[in-house]
Amino acid sequence: MTPEELEYQKRKKKRQIQRQNQVRKQKFILFGAAAVVVLGTVITVSIVSKKQAARRESAQLEALAQEKQEQEAQKQKEIEDNTVHFVAVGDNLIHEAIYNSIDTSQAVWNYDQLYTHVKDDITGADLAAVNQECILVADHANVSSYPAFGSPTEIGDALVDTGFDIVEHATNHTFDKGTSAITETLSYWKTSHPDTKVLGIHESQEAADAISTITCKNITFSLLNYTSTINGENYDQFPSYMIDLLRTEKVTSDVAKAKEQSDVVVAFLHAGEEYSEEPNQDLKNFLQLLLSQGVDIAICSHPHVLQNFETLTDDSGNEMLVYYSLGNFISTQKETECMLGGMADITIARDLQTQEISITDSQLVPLVTHYNHDAKEYAVYKLADYTDELAAEHGIHQETSDLFTVESLNQQYQNVLAQQYNTLDPAT
Repeated sequence: MTPEELEYQKRKKKRQIQRQNQVRKQKFILFGAAAVVVLGTVITVSIVSKKQAARRESAQLEALAQEKQEQEAQKQKEIEDNTVHFVAVGDNLIHEAIYNSIDTSQAVWNYDQLYTHVKDDITGADLAAVNQECILVADHANVSSYPAFGSPTEIGDALVDTGFDIVEHATNHTFDKGTSAITETLSYWKTSHPDTKVLGIHESQEAADAISTITCKNITFSLLNYTSTINGENYDQFPSYMIDLLRTEKVTSDVAKAKEQSDVVVAFLHAGEEYSEEPNQDLKNFLQLLLSQGVDIAICSHPHVLQNFETLTDDSGNEMLVYYSLGNFISTQKETECMLGGMADITIARDLQTQEISITDSQLVPLVTHYNHDAKEYAVYKLADYTDELAAEHGIHQETSDLFTVESLNQQYQNVLAQQYNTLDPAT
């Protein structure tokens, strides 16, 4: 091979090697690019997978939180559905000045303003009861005051507007207007406010034999109402079914039936001694009877002054919450002690595990009857909301020289809470 041919072969070989190197380089670049793409894809897939996993985990956590929240809400609803807030007030004693505090020239009278300052407390309760001391009359010409009361039916309208669900009518003044007024009162409630539970008076023996019950949320209450006396008349002058009298046989029979029909038995008693700071022995005896029969709550009125409250327990393990006297809800009586009343504030609840029902809280909220004859102002206040300015303007100062201030009312209330009655001690 000539030198020229040898040189040619070398150059050819060199060009082949260069082409091979170039091909290898291109393959390497292509492989690297592919690797980068694959790696990027892997990384992207990994990131996406992690984000998806995070979203799934977040969604699971949110679902668990939502489920827990719903469970808590359901539990709270069950608790609320098995808890009843119950309030009761004393004597709604409507005197002449209260009747005339509004424009009586109108065809329809309105007394809503009497209860404005306690309306939120009444409507805020699940159940609310009031003792309507006076029988109701539809004819304004038949309205009257002490000693024989007849309240306009608009008083009933005001009580319903305030939020009362239960009205007690068995009092010593029930027959002040005779039997026709009882029939008239029952007709008024049935026609104007059929959902209101009316206690203590009846239109027939069948109605008198039936136990009045009310179901609030998931708890059923039996409601009993008795008066120990009727003013100025012999009991046998009226049909026995028209009013529930506080008598042992009647009470025993009613309580037995009530316990079969309800979870809680409440007895409203119009009994005791007027203007006394403590229950008399007759009332104590009936409270002992109610306790032994299994009544859960006894709420008393008639003394027109506030008395203490307590829970009684007998040797058989029976327990009964007793409010000895809630005093007046409203009136224009002339004694300073009659201006302080009370509101029983009770919570009744069912234990969701044991299903047992018990009284979980009980309070006595002090109330003040305010009146100013000159300004024609008549209203009920909570003592906590009452002011020295109102106390200074109270009409009680025209009736007595006794001290009447917010401080004296608070002291009277503290004295009431300090009272002890020894109800279960043997009578001496």
